[in-house]
Amino acid sequence: MNSGERRESYRIADVSKAMCNLTSEDGSFQGSLRNLSRAGFFLEMDNPPEISGTYGIEIILEGGHSRLVVDSLFGVVTRSDESGVAVEFTETFEWLVLAPIFF
Repeated sequence: MNSGERRESYRIADVSKAMCNLTSEDGSFQGSLRNLSRAGFFLEMDNPPEISGTYGIEIILEGGHSRLVVDSLFGVVTRSDESGVAVEFTETFEWLVLAPIFF
């Protein structure tokens, strides 16, 4: 691991076939998943939400002939810019081991 790297776990940089939904009392947001790790992810989207409270998370992994939905996840938006948001899971993403099978 690079000494300047802040991440402490493995991440999948290109999860181009994955979508993600964020939901809260303030509304729903959808985007393309990027940089998925056990700790969090980046979600590319138009009109990203501001940094705020906890969101419900649904990750949808699209295969050639099937679809896997991982839900009942929660996370906090830790960074927001014009291209999307960084989200940190409230609990470790235990299904990360399955994601490389789809990509």
